[in-house]
Formats: sequence, structure tokens, C-alpha cells
Amino acid sequence: MGARQKRPPIGTVMWDVHENRYYEKGSVLVRLEYVVTSAPIESYFEGGYVELVMCGPIPNGDYSSPTPRYHKLSDIGKTVFYTAREAALHAKELTEKYERTWGWTKDPPMRRTWEKYLKETDE
Repeated sequence: MGARQKRPPIGTVMWDVHENRYYEKGSVLVRLEYVVTSAPIESYFEGGYVELVMCGPIPNGDYSSPTPRYHKLSDIGKTVFYTAREAALHAKELTEKYERTWGWTKDPPMRRTWEKYLKETDE
């Protein structure tokens, strides 16, 4: 059994990455991008393992709505992060993997809305 992981306090803002599908003006093709979003920890859920519960906006087409999302406590640093930069690095990894896998389709490069989080913290 692994070591117990310390729980961030309720209200701690965490960052995660989501797939967002959208249409470009004048096109009927659905495009994909990875976006970085943040939300505070609302509570914890304990079942077979501990999940942190976050609730905040996730891009969804032309609007954003508050959406609950759940992450294992053990996923901190893997799929949910303390900083926007860490989440942006994960989004970059997912974007590059997607483009390597599907590059043969000759689709244009994916949008990189998360790049601003890399630039803000670079020194």
C-alpha cells in the first residue's frame, strides 16, 4: 500500500487539461484542442480511493458552464496540477502526441491556447 498523500486545503485552486471540440467560422469540420482550466477544490469524496472535487468553467463550444470534475488525489502532478505552467506542459505533451499520431491526415496544427501559461512563467 502506498504512502498517504497530503490533501490540499478546500479552496485551493488547481489546474487541469480538457479536450475542447469547436467549429471554425466557415467550416463544417469539428476541430480539437487541449485547454487549461482552473477551479477551486470544493470537497473530497472518499470511496475506494480519495477524489478531489473541483467545480468551474470548462470550454464547451461557444460558451462555458460550471462543471464538476473529479480527480484522484494520487493524480496530483499527473493530470491535475498546482500551477498553470504544469498544466500547460501537460497540454503541450497531449497536443504533440495527438499531432504525431494523426499528422498523416494533413490537418492544420492544433490551437495552443495554453502557450500563454508557459510564457508567463518562463524566465
